[in-house]
Amino acid sequence: MNAPSSSMFASVRRHFDEPQVREGVYLTVPADGNGTEPVRLTAAEAHEALYGPAADPGLSPSIWEGVLSAALADRTPHGTGKLLLVWLALPRLTGTVHRVCTRLRADRSDVEAEMVLALLEGLADLDAASPLHSSSLIHTARTRAWRFARAGLREIPSTRVERITQDRAVIPVDGTADEPATGEGLDVRVDRPDGPDGLRASLRFRVRPEHLREEVFGYAEYGGTDRTTRHVPRKRRTRRRVGTLPMRRIGRRP
Repeated sequence: MNAPSSSMFASVRRHFDEPQVREGVYLTVPADGNGTEPVRLTAAEAHEALYGPAADPGLSPSIWEGVLSAALADRTPHGTGKLLLVWLALPRLTGTVHRVCTRLRADRSDVEAEMVLALLEGLADLDAASPLHSSSLIHTARTRAWRFARAGLREIPSTRVERITQDRAVIPVDGTADEPATGEGLDVRVDRPDGPDGLRASLRFRVRPEHLREEVFGYAEYGGTDRTTRHVPRKRRTRRRVGTLPMRRIGRRP
C-alpha cells in the first residue's frame, strides 16, 4: 500500500474527505442583490455548487464572497475559514501546478506550498468592507508559482560541497587526526566562501561516524603526503589537505 502524499494540496483534500468536516463546516452565502435571501451551505454543498455538474456560474460570485468573508473572520488557531478557502481554490490551482512542474521541473510540494502562502498573504491584504472577489487571489497564487519555479532555474550550482572530501582532511576541532570517531554523529559546518560565486550561506549537516573514520584514518595513514607513489586501496582517492572543517559532536557545545 502506497503511503499518502504529504503535499499541501493532498493534506487539505484528506482533511475535507472526512464526512464530519465536509458536512460540519458551514458558510453563509450573502444575498446577490436580486432579492434572494442569504443561504447557509455546508462545505460539500459549496464545492458542489462551484464545481459540480449542476454548477450555477451566476451563483459563484456570491459563494466566493461568503468564503472570503468566512476566511477573513477566522482568527482562531483551530478555525476552518482559511482552510475552506484553500480547499475550494484547489480545482482552480491544480492545473497551474501541473504545468509549472512539467515545464520548469519544479518540486510539486514546494509549488503547492508557495501557492497556499500566496493565497493567505493575499487574503490578509483584503478589505472586508470592500467587494470581495476571488479572481485576484487566484491570479496572485498562479503568478507566485511561476515566479518561484523560474527563480529556481536561475540558481547557480556549486560543487563546493562535492569537493569537500577531495580537498579537505576532515578533523574534529577538539580532536586529532588519529582519534577515532564515537558512535555519535558529527555536525559539519561548511562556511560560505568569499566572493559572489558558490554558496549563498553556510551549511550545516550530519556526518555518519563510519564516513568520518574513513577520512580521518586515511589522512593519518598517509600523513598528508603525496600518496600517488604508494599502494592505495581502490576505494581511496588521492586527496590533498588544504584545511580542516570545523566539527562538533551532536549534543555538545562547540
